[in-house]
Amino acid sequence: MKGNPILILSVAIVSEVLGTTSMKLSEGFTQPVFGIATAACYILSFMMLTFALKDLSLGMAYGIWGGVGTFLTTLIGIIFWSDPFSIVVGIGMIAVVAGIALLSKGTQEAEEAEFACEQG
Repeated sequence: MKGNPILILSVAIVSEVLGTTSMKLSEGFTQPVFGIATAACYILSFMMLTFALKDLSLGMAYGIWGGVGTFLTTLIGIIFWSDPFSIVVGIGMIAVVAGIALLSKGTQEAEEAEFACEQG
């Protein structure tokens, strides 16, 4: 599959979050429609992640996929299911975002340094 790897990774993340949300709605797979939606979303998510890995480093792609998915899933749980929120949860969510930013920045810097070495 050709395309923008960040867009493809974004589809993987959204699919994973929808799959996890559907899993919650499936009530232990007693609601078949949501059970099927869970499986379909996870299949799509892993397919898109696999396609994104053609152009993105493994650590960066998986870190972003897992981190953003965790952040969004936590947010959905807080908003729609009244999952507990505390200062510690908030700090954890900020840490996830900071970790993703650092991972992306570090990977970008390493790729730029490698490119500069190849050119010079």
